[in-house]
Amino acid sequence: MDKYTLKTVFKKSFLGVVWRIEADTANGLLAIETRDRETGHPSFSAFDYQTGTLFIDEKPYGDRNWAMAGITGRTLVLKALGQNDPNGAGVACIDIDHGDILWEQFNYVLVRVGTRQHTVRHRNFAGGYEQYFDATSGNLTTFNKTAAKPPVADIVIPQRYEHGIPRYLAGYPIHGDVFYCQIGQKRLWGFHEAIQQAFRIRLVITDNLMVLADPIVLTGLAKMAPELFFMIGQQVFIIGDNKREIVSYLV
Repeated sequence: MDKYTLKTVFKKSFLGVVWRIEADTANGLLAIETRDRETGHPSFSAFDYQTGTLFIDEKPYGDRNWAMAGITGRTLVLKALGQNDPNGAGVACIDIDHGDILWEQFNYVLVRVGTRQHTVRHRNFAGGYEQYFDATSGNLTTFNKTAAKPPVADIVIPQRYEHGIPRYLAGYPIHGDVFYCQIGQKRLWGFHEAIQQAFRIRLVITDNLMVLADPIVLTGLAKMAPELFFMIGQQVFIIGDNKREIVSYLV
């Protein structure tokens, strides 16, 4: 095996449990919603995923009926949840650079997050009658097709390998499915290993000829993780420590 290694970009631990992740790849931002295990109340974090620079660190907002809706234009968009519906009346926007609440609107239901304009509906209407908020001010504005387009996040979810065990991985104690991503001329593989009544996650990087690196990135898991990793560009992101930590490596 070569001396190729994964470079750690950042490691971020949280007091709450990682509940939801949103990315703004145009601005290199990652936003995290965490929840208190006992109360379910949310907190929100945001950082530059290419450097690990932290902008917002578990800023609380609302009660358990509030959640992260999206991230765009260096702002974090939050929405209220309904009792019997995923959307309730209430929209708020937080400035990522300073953590300030830019605006709040409690008479509107968020329909869709846009790049510079959010689609909303007044709480008195069950459907239709869509209106538009300016993303910076939260004021009603006229429809702008470009501004209302949803932001695009270039996140890659690994694919399940459907052809048995690849020859590169024949010597590993694989338990369950094998997942992979293509990264240029390399492939990143991820899988569980069962060790002494516990599980661990191993990543393996290969080229067309050989295994370049095979680090174990998570150990001591009581059960198999439903998602092993995701990628943005050449960075891989892993949720660990019982969903209280995110680690990113450069492949």
